[in-house]
Amino acid sequence: MPRRRIQSNPAVIAALEQLRGRAPAIRPSVRQLAAYAKVHTCPTAAAAFAARVDTTRTLAGTLTEMPFGQSPFAIGRGVAFEEFLRRHGHAELRRVLSDGLGFDFSMAGIENLREGYQPNESGLIVRASVTRTRMAEIVTNPPTEPIVLDGAVLSSTVGGLPAYFEADEMAIGVGGEIVVGENKSWPVVDGRPTDEDALGSALDQAATYILLGRRTLDRVGVDPALVSSNAVLITPTNTGLTPGLQRQNVDGRIRRIERLLQSVPEVADIATSIPPWVTFDRVADRSLPEATRLEALAMIADELGRVYEPANCLTSCGFGRACRQCCFEAGDPAIVGNTVASVLPGVVGLDRVAELARGAPASAAEAPAATPIARAGRLYNEAIPVAAPRRRRSG
Repeated sequence: MPRRRIQSNPAVIAALEQLRGRAPAIRPSVRQLAAYAKVHTCPTAAAAFAARVDTTRTLAGTLTEMPFGQSPFAIGRGVAFEEFLRRHGHAELRRVLSDGLGFDFSMAGIENLREGYQPNESGLIVRASVTRTRMAEIVTNPPTEPIVLDGAVLSSTVGGLPAYFEADEMAIGVGGEIVVGENKSWPVVDGRPTDEDALGSALDQAATYILLGRRTLDRVGVDPALVSSNAVLITPTNTGLTPGLQRQNVDGRIRRIERLLQSVPEVADIATSIPPWVTFDRVADRSLPEATRLEALAMIADELGRVYEPANCLTSCGFGRACRQCCFEAGDPAIVGNTVASVLPGVVGLDRVAELARGAPASAAEAPAATPIARAGRLYNEAIPVAAPRRRRSG
């Protein structure tokens, strides 16, 4: 079933802008989708995602700001690596594609879609149109030499809103296929990546571009299977910047990304179900005291609902530390993790857990958890007996 496109609905757009307020906005990316997938059960996180709120920067300037993002060193290395690939007419890119794919790219036509367009959404829309047109033209009338689209832009809808994703390379005409490439500046040493998590993230990115590339061809009536399932990663070899190429099949990741895109809730449904007073505006207002900003976030979470899962929230959501603080202050069992919280059904706080461990009568809602809690309390007391009070010496 196709997703609704609601960018032309002024009421929905206005509701989303009201929800976001002055909170920093963010454009959907593969990394953002992966992070959302880990916290999608949280209504507050879902509302922030729908409104395109950059949760990482919303709490900037507070003690609960999350330390996400790349280091300046990593960003600088990435820029240097990209420049190295494109230097002297893309000489290194031509070499590594020739060596890695087994086709001669020395005379390949390289079309740079990063230059000559506005650096905003309007520019992305135009680049997506150019990408779609060029893909259709090239696969319909294959050139004698391969064509590389540098900075191809692929479009999709995420929750009903348009989204644009920029692929590093699309090599067209490689044995009758389109090959999607992704550049990363972390090195591969002795044939092994130095960061397995970064490798997985890069393969997810490539899988997303492959899926969207297939949808692009399908929309223009061309066989989507022409986009290869084998992703190309171009990374430095060992400690320098000399690039090398690896190929890996990402069929499983493509299916997972497709399910993820389908699971994103319709932003129209979210926008129309949230009370008008709910906004991230005060949460992001750096002129307000930190306590006021955190209280504003707590009010939103109390209204919409909060699902705090330490393993996911603290690695994927910019509100993770703030929600942890709220759970700690409330004595919420979620603070100790999903495993413990799942065996405490009906018990609303850690203080109540302590009371039940000391033998307090349980309510009907607490009954399933009360017996093992009381048993744990008895075992604890047997293992660690309460020390008798020391007598004072007389005189």
